[in-house]
Amino acid sequence: MDDASSVGAKHGRQPPARPGGIALVLGLLLAPTAWFTQTNLAQTLAAWGCFPHDRPLNAPALPWLEHGQLALAACALLAGATGAAIGWRNWGRADTLADELKEQGSMDRRAARDAFIARAGALGSTLFLFGLIAADMAWLLVSPCGGR
Repeated sequence: MDDASSVGAKHGRQPPARPGGIALVLGLLLAPTAWFTQTNLAQTLAAWGCFPHDRPLNAPALPWLEHGQLALAACALLAGATGAAIGWRNWGRADTLADELKEQGSMDRRAARDAFIARAGALGSTLFLFGLIAADMAWLLVSPCGGR
């Protein structure tokens, strides 16, 4: 059997929902993309605001620099947490489907692939979420221009 649509039909219940392709991609890539974006934009803004002409300043040349970095950190943290939540939800859905297929004694390659991608997404997104939190903690402790 190469189709998971009959899973749960024997017992008269609704088959478990397979995670969709977009959900799998979001669970896999949203948190790493948020970390990458935050890291690159925050460093670019800090370099642009604190070293405008290759000379360090005590205070940022851009008055909105700290507020901009705070907003960027909050958006990245929200995106990372969303990616991690989607990844963990995908893992639960894919494992439920894989377990029911295993009980029936059938193997669905798409379900196995989805389960692998869901696991990788959940674990990777959690790792990058911790990276986002660590970057935010570092930003709270160290001023971009060194003048706190």
